[in-house]
Amino acid sequence: MKNSVLDRLKSYFDEYFSDATKPTARNLFLIIVSILALDIFRSVRFAHRHVLAKLSDTSLNAYYYALKTDRLDHESWRNVTLSKALKAVPVHLAAQPLFLSIDDTMVEKEGDKFELRSRLFDHAAHNGSNYLDGHCMVSILLSFPVLADGSIRYLSVPLGYQLWDKKQTKLEIAAEMVRHAVDAIGPDRQVFLLCDSWYPKGCVAGLVDEYNNLDIICNARIDTVMYGFPPGRTGKRGRPRKYGERLSPEDFELESPKTGDWKVGVRPVLTRLWGERVVYAIVTLPKSGNGSRRLFFSTKDPESIILDYSKCEDDTIRGYGEDNKKFLPLACYSPRWNIEVSYYESKTFWSLEEYRVRSREGIERLVNLECIAYSAMTLLPYSDGSFSCYQSASAQETRFGIGQEIQASIIFSSFVESLETVKKAQSFIKIYRRLRFIRVQKNPKVVNWCIILYIR
Repeated sequence: MKNSVLDRLKSYFDEYFSDATKPTARNLFLIIVSILALDIFRSVRFAHRHVLAKLSDTSLNAYYYALKTDRLDHESWRNVTLSKALKAVPVHLAAQPLFLSIDDTMVEKEGDKFELRSRLFDHAAHNGSNYLDGHCMVSILLSFPVLADGSIRYLSVPLGYQLWDKKQTKLEIAAEMVRHAVDAIGPDRQVFLLCDSWYPKGCVAGLVDEYNNLDIICNARIDTVMYGFPPGRTGKRGRPRKYGERLSPEDFELESPKTGDWKVGVRPVLTRLWGERVVYAIVTLPKSGNGSRRLFFSTKDPESIILDYSKCEDDTIRGYGEDNKKFLPLACYSPRWNIEVSYYESKTFWSLEEYRVRSREGIERLVNLECIAYSAMTLLPYSDGSFSCYQSASAQETRFGIGQEIQASIIFSSFVESLETVKKAQSFIKIYRRLRFIRVQKNPKVVNWCIILYIR
């Protein structure tokens, strides 16, 4: 059917598979279709039985081959998703900052046949131990501005995952992912890298020296050593001091912004994380007084952050900007939480932990197929007008709606095929009953079309 949901989806995903052979591109696209059509993507075999076999007569092994072929560069998919996201940013919002968030997540796997499976420390494990056997995946997420009801709204999409393989540290993997993203963004956009307290060190912290348009806003360990500025030259012999007096989070005077639940203190400091670069330390304490101080750093002077906070949908960004601009880095850190949301949703609704392929290539390719399908549910409403009704919907709501359309398209095609050979009314009754008891019952137009076609 022309202009069907499958045609529109294919038009969107074709760019991801431009470097693949036609059969491989087609099979990878059909895997994505099955991810969207199924409530749970249990395995490739499960998808073949319930969706793929109805769309194509391609064998199950062909789909496995598409997942493990070495000739396909799935790392390039990150830049495709990033490019689609940047196209969704209105021209008049091009000066607003972009946010990149990095983190890692763990997937527990039983059995020693999975490549790169190892013993991992997990402080959040609920298995009676702080360790689990499985995979660690480093990921990167992009937050970008769009216009929603006259206000600036930041949307977030994961760009991709990479397995940790012990040949590189997680810091090195994350730094490479950030470099690829910033290179693709270009030098003319303001970019902030957001991360929790584990990542702002080594090669990740050093990224700010590689790119003029990149700064870091991060959470930090509360015991991170900070210094004031060094005293001026005394005229005495010897090397001048690099650092001033040592500072503690307790040395910060805290204010109570009108917006938010935190008392906040900000001051420029020096820290060994960034050598002689002046950074801005932000200390927070709950206004209720029940809680401890937290420490954040920004390598960007708060006063030089270009952000139209007055039009931001986020109350915290708008409130901090209007109350005192020096609090803005703390408000700008809030999109980092979306990478945690993406982990939760990917594991709960998108079967991130369900994969059964065992090779590294197969695991990374399948996980990243799920990733681009997940991201598409946010980007499609802004790239294809026929999906614009989903702009205010969650990724899961959009997937449900599109999944219904996919299933309706599959059933409609099989219905038409059956009509070509139907001879008895009883055959039509069986097909009609099938239509009623699948999710198409929430889309009665499909049933009506089939009845009209049958009558004709």
